[in-house]
Amino acid sequence: MVDRFTRMLQSQERSPCTVKQYGHIARMFLGYVQKPLETVAPQDLNAFREHLVLDRHYSKNSLYTTVRGLTCLFRSFGLATAEQLEAPRRPARLPHYLTEEEIHRLFDVVHDHPRDSAILHVLAYCGLRVGELCRLSVEDVDLSSNVLHVRSGKGDRDREVIIEEKTRAAIDRYTTDRALAGQSGGRLFPVSPVTVERMVRTSAEKAQINRRVTPHMLRHTLATTLLSRGCDIRYIQKLLGHASVATTQIYTHVDTTALREAYRRARPEY
Repeated sequence: MVDRFTRMLQSQERSPCTVKQYGHIARMFLGYVQKPLETVAPQDLNAFREHLVLDRHYSKNSLYTTVRGLTCLFRSFGLATAEQLEAPRRPARLPHYLTEEEIHRLFDVVHDHPRDSAILHVLAYCGLRVGELCRLSVEDVDLSSNVLHVRSGKGDRDREVIIEEKTRAAIDRYTTDRALAGQSGGRLFPVSPVTVERMVRTSAEKAQINRRVTPHMLRHTLATTLLSRGCDIRYIQKLLGHASVATTQIYTHVDTTALREAYRRARPEY
């Protein structure tokens, strides 16, 4: 049944991460209840939820994802058993980001590695998710217009982002090194998300950045930096591919530059 479920997810063009995650949730749940899916009752779901919280000490984020996966599992087989299973409210955490000086240090340590340099520049200047970066094809890079075409981003939305000059130079150096210039078809970066995550983490360690750095942190860094430099939040929303500006607004809580300036101008003189 799990194999059939994952095939259904793949046919819906869900992301590989979602397919893997939901497949694991389905396998774990069926192993717990030890009964066919169509015979599962709401009390079985409630007992499984209690097991995750009390015995396995799941966080709210992990429990939220598990509930979403279970709801998808039952809906996929035409069952309404999980419809009343409530997901917990996830805690709103401020995104982590790097300073501009730390970004420069990252670029310095990969300078002699064209592929890694190009990947880091695309992540840091274009704000792509790691899955979007790994799906880029050679044809998605339009250097004549300095535009990067992001196909089937989150929510299956396409978008275009601008390639600024440093990123263009890094891509040029990489494609020349791999003799990709002028080719069509094939992935621009034939690597997996795990490989990119490992490269970013290792590069951060070499740059002596004493915290865990992820590709998504570079996306947060771009948004925070653009906002602090006065970029309209609607353009940041479009660049990041957010469906709602409400998602982008979290960065207004991260950057305190405007808040500090407003307070400086209006602070009381007691």
